[in-house]
Amino acid sequence: MNVTIGNKNEIVYPVKPNETNDLSDLIALVPIFKDKKIIGMGEATHGTREFFNMKAKMFKFLVTHCGFRIFTIEAIYGGTLKVNDYVLYGKGDVLSAMKSMQFWTWDTEEVKDLIEWMRIYNYGKADNAKLKFYGFDCQSFKGPADALMDYVKEFDENHVDEFSRGISNLNDSIDHFYYPPSSISATSQYYTQVHGIISFLQAWFTGKEKAYLSSSGRMKFELARRNIEILKQAVHLREIYLRESPGENDDESSNYRDSCMAENIKWIYGLEHAKIFSWAHNGHVCKGPNLYQKHVVKMGMYLDKMFSGEYYTIGFVFKQGSFQCFDGASRKMQKFTLPDYKKNKLAGALSLAGPSDFFIDLTGSDNKLFRTKGYAYFIGGGFMQQFWERYSKPLIVKNQFDGLIFINTTTSAVAINRKFMH
Repeated sequence: MNVTIGNKNEIVYPVKPNETNDLSDLIALVPIFKDKKIIGMGEATHGTREFFNMKAKMFKFLVTHCGFRIFTIEAIYGGTLKVNDYVLYGKGDVLSAMKSMQFWTWDTEEVKDLIEWMRIYNYGKADNAKLKFYGFDCQSFKGPADALMDYVKEFDENHVDEFSRGISNLNDSIDHFYYPPSSISATSQYYTQVHGIISFLQAWFTGKEKAYLSSSGRMKFELARRNIEILKQAVHLREIYLRESPGENDDESSNYRDSCMAENIKWIYGLEHAKIFSWAHNGHVCKGPNLYQKHVVKMGMYLDKMFSGEYYTIGFVFKQGSFQCFDGASRKMQKFTLPDYKKNKLAGALSLAGPSDFFIDLTGSDNKLFRTKGYAYFIGGGFMQQFWERYSKPLIVKNQFDGLIFINTTTSAVAINRKFMH
């Protein structure tokens, strides 16, 4: 439909975010996405129901109408292999698999529903038509270590004890990865041990490669072995954290983490040779630098170069509403609500367009609103209510995104209740 945004006429596509099984509102987008190799889809908070449901809906649409087959998410690679086993083979149970991802952000009913949809979609499909689920983050030692142990238990049970002793010091005690490492794992001696374990793992998998290929097949072997590279990324990231003083600029660690995430997605693409959907925060999928982190090359910027114009990124903007987040004061999960804020001129202008929620393709627009600095809410892994105005951040949307989804009023994602799990 044609609407006025700022002083320009624009074509927008009204969407129904929470109607995740009705894809009719997205059919008109086929020409935009059908020839892309990778779609990066962001979010303006890590805890909004409409963002999660809209992304799940977009993935379903891309699968059923544009030939996408690989789902990737900002979560620990090794841990997500359990989710992948669940959607491919029904192995284990969905809640245990989700917990292995190690991110509270995705421990929600919305993500669970998408995983269950992927599992059902795969019923009866040929192996080359099945959907797969991968993480691409590198902030944990536990995820890779657990995945490697699972592989050895399955395909080399006679040497489990020896392998376990070889990685015995590889223990990650960190619950919240958005902050510098705790003192228990921040000693130089500890990192020396981890480097030794990585050398042990490299020698182990090199020496047993022929036997493992014979017993597990090439795909499972490569999926397991990739965890060694993830461990190398994780330890280097932690070492960078140690050099950065608390409260000071974290450009080096941010840049390194984003470069690793992009490299991991590229590796997944090389392994699968299939179109990829990538789920992360706005601040990672963007094709241009965040204006408050001008010197950081973001994941989407790397992907844009890697995929030579076949990467399309979608950001989210919202006007007001609720979300769940880790409370920096109480250090617990809380539900927060943000008001319509006058400073957020970009969100205000989008709210006047007409539809309450819509998608707009920015690639052909010369609208001044999208080419100049505007403000909108931007919340990452933590939030402090008393400083809520600080979460209004500057952005130039056309520099950062190819498409934009606007949500007028948001609601909180629904956290999974694990109190009654057995």
